[in-house]
Amino acid sequence: MDSASSLRCEKISCGYPRRDVLSDVTLAFTPGTVTAILGPNGSGKSTLLKTLSGLLAPTKGEIFVEDAPLSKMSVQEVARKIAVVPQEEVIPFRFSVREIVLMGRIAWSSGLADTPDDVRVAEEAMHFADCLPFADRPIDELSGGEKQRVLIARALAQEANILLLDEPTTHLDVTHQLEICRAVRDLAAKGHTVIAAMHDLNMVGLMADRAILLGTGGITLVDTAEAVLGSKQLDDVYRVAFERVERGGRTLVLPPLG
Repeated sequence: MDSASSLRCEKISCGYPRRDVLSDVTLAFTPGTVTAILGPNGSGKSTLLKTLSGLLAPTKGEIFVEDAPLSKMSVQEVARKIAVVPQEEVIPFRFSVREIVLMGRIAWSSGLADTPDDVRVAEEAMHFADCLPFADRPIDELSGGEKQRVLIARALAQEANILLLDEPTTHLDVTHQLEICRAVRDLAAKGHTVIAAMHDLNMVGLMADRAILLGTGGITLVDTAEAVLGSKQLDDVYRVAFERVERGGRTLVLPPLG
C-alpha cells in the first residue's frame, strides 16, 4: 500500500453538459480525517464525489492527489490511490462475495490469477466489513445491507488510501450502521483520507471530523462536523428548523415534531 495520500481540488466546477451543479469549489482533504458532505437532494453531493474520484471530469479547475493532477493519471494509478463505494451498484452476474471482493485487487494485479497476497487482503477486507461469513454466497442472494458491506470490502481490498463513500450506511440496520461508523473511524486512525456523502445527520456526528455543507450551486459552510450540525446555515439549506439535543458530548439533530 502507498503512503497516506492527500486530495485537493482548486476552483473546480462540476456537473454535466450544459449544466454545472457546483462552481468554484476549492477544498483540501488530509490523511487521518473523515469529511462528510451534506446537503439536500440535488445539491451535488454525488456529483462532487464522482468528480473527486475521476469518474466525472471537472468542467473547470483541477484535482490533485498529493501533487499529481488527477487528469494526468492513468486509470490504474487512480485506482491505487482512490477507492469508491457507490450508493448502489447493479452486478449483472451471479458472482460470489469472495469473487467481487477480489475484484478490488485488479488495481495491483499483473496477471489473471489471484496471488496468495490478493487472497489474504480480500479475506482481511471481508472480515473488516463483516461479510466473511457469507463469502461464498452469490451476490444476488444478499440483502441490501449485506451488499453494501460487500462493496465496502471490495474498496478496502483495493488498498487505496483515499476512500470515497456515497451514503455508506444506506440499507444498513442500526447495528451495522454503527459498525461501519467504527470501521470508518478506524480507517482514518490508520491514516486514510475518508470522504462520505451522507443523509443521516446524526451518523455524521458519530463518523466525521468535519463537514462540507452544500447549498444551491456551491459550498455554504466548511467546518468541524459539530459546528456544521449546530449552525443556522444547516436549517436554512434544508429549510427545516432542526432541534438540537446534547447527548454524551455530541449534538443530535432532530426534525421538529410539530
